Amino acid sequence: MTIKTLEMGYIGTNCYVVSDEKGTCAIVDCDGNTQPLYQYIDENRLKPTHILLTHGHFDHIGAVEDVKEKYGCIVCACEKEAPLLADPALNASNMSYKPLSITADVLVKEGDTIQVGDLQFKVIETPGHTAGSICFFIEKSILSGDTLFLGSCGRMDFPTGDTAAMMQSLKRLKNLEGDYVVYPGHGPATTLEYERKTNPFM
Repeated sequence: MTIKTLEMGYIGTNCYVVSDEKGTCAIVDCDGNTQPLYQYIDENRLKPTHILLTHGHFDHIGAVEDVKEKYGCIVCACEKEAPLLADPALNASNMSYKPLSITADVLVKEGDTIQVGDLQFKVIETPGHTAGSICFFIEKSILSGDTLFLGSCGRMDFPTGDTAAMMQSLKRLKNLEGDYVVYPGHGPATTLEYERKTNPFM
């Protein structure tokens, strides 16, 4: 398995391309300038089949329609995030460069597994940043979206955000057994063990 980090969009959103040894891959969140994404996929002869959304804010979905059209990907998001994806006022795209309304092809929930080639992504619901925020677990890695950052966590003052829910989600991550590499929606990667020891929100 290979996880490639690409910073996309004008506020520095991390897009992840997770590929198996045969080149089948999933794209996790995607915003803004797609050229680096397309270049990486072409240079490595990858075959994108899915777009996995950690949540529905504009800076994580801005390029979804373009990428879906180019590759024919299946868009997956939490079932609780469907209203936010569809509403520019909720996903904050009404304050960005263009209003966005996205419909996921597959709505997932806690405990679901998404098969992408030889890869299995387990869905864990982690509400707080938004009602339908999720983390994707694959092997010993967590794609955490805007739930957990290096030394911090996502904001809770946007529509459908909930401080109490965020604290519970972070507690749940903290109490997981073992260590994981954490790939957040913004900023550098970290590890769960490091965040347990140093993150004031955990």
